[in-house]
Amino acid sequence: MGQQRIFWFIFGLFLFTTQWLYVISSNIATSSEETSDENTLTTNTELHNNNNNNNSDLLSNEFLPFSNEISNEYFSGEQEEDGDHEWDLLIFTQQWPVTTCYHWREEDSTHACLLPDKKEFWTIHGVWPTKLGHMGPSFCNKTADFDLDQLDKIMTNLKTYWPTIDGEQKLGHFWAHEWLKHGTCAASLAQLDNELKYFTQGLEWREKFLMSNILGNAGIHPDSNNTVVALQNALVKSLGKNPSIHCIYDNKRDVSYLEEIRICLTKQFELTDCDGVPGDAVPIDYPGGTVITNCHISKPIHYPSNVPPLLREQEKKWEFPVVNTYKLLQFLMWFTL
Repeated sequence: MGQQRIFWFIFGLFLFTTQWLYVISSNIATSSEETSDENTLTTNTELHNNNNNNNSDLLSNEFLPFSNEISNEYFSGEQEEDGDHEWDLLIFTQQWPVTTCYHWREEDSTHACLLPDKKEFWTIHGVWPTKLGHMGPSFCNKTADFDLDQLDKIMTNLKTYWPTIDGEQKLGHFWAHEWLKHGTCAASLAQLDNELKYFTQGLEWREKFLMSNILGNAGIHPDSNNTVVALQNALVKSLGKNPSIHCIYDNKRDVSYLEEIRICLTKQFELTDCDGVPGDAVPIDYPGGTVITNCHISKPIHYPSNVPPLLREQEKKWEFPVVNTYKLLQFLMWFTL
């Protein structure tokens, strides 16, 4: 009897050890894979550069997947500009908060998001003065401060329509960034020369150019898949001008997600084409016109209503070896008794 117990102890220890060695090796492999995929949702603008000249390519697989610089804003550099603060037009950007949250949460699973209660609810990302063919300007007044008190009259609307999706940020942090980086440049216009005017104008443009209405009128709603050309046609039909359509691409799921739609306005606040605006979106010709985008041109773009589940939550491999070891030991003990 003593020898039998020793046998089972040694056998169980051996089996347990081999199972856990498998777990460790799997985790190392997974860690290596995750390291190589750190930039799963990164920008690959150069993939579009050779695709402008052949309309027949629009239906081919030669357009490789894209993604966007989501939370880093439209021009990610925080460096001081070269002193030229002139600009040509304003980019008014609305973001789809579900996609914004998804990107942040994939980068950090503990990341908290503050999403609107309503299902079909686009929020404002920013109002960005832009010089054609040039990134910026930004941070045009290095001595400027942000006065949150100026926004008391519109605070409720800002929290609702121009909120921070980042649940970790303090109240006003996002607005301070937008004002200091972009608003201080927009302030060269008398209509936008203080915080209240700048943010009030953004709120007015959201109401006037509400993406949920523009897309909804074309039958495009959350939980749908659409081509970038279908999105372009819906936007041009309503706006009469070329917007800029932005996506992120998840190469683990092989899915493109609608992220932002940007429209352009002159200094007189009149709609204008976004042609010539720098950034990761490029103009691509198609039989009906030109679309400015960083999205995959020939594959569907998903317009999600809910944040996709974390992939890493589905990989709880550590639970299975222990359970399997126990079951195998139970079977062998029963079989040999």
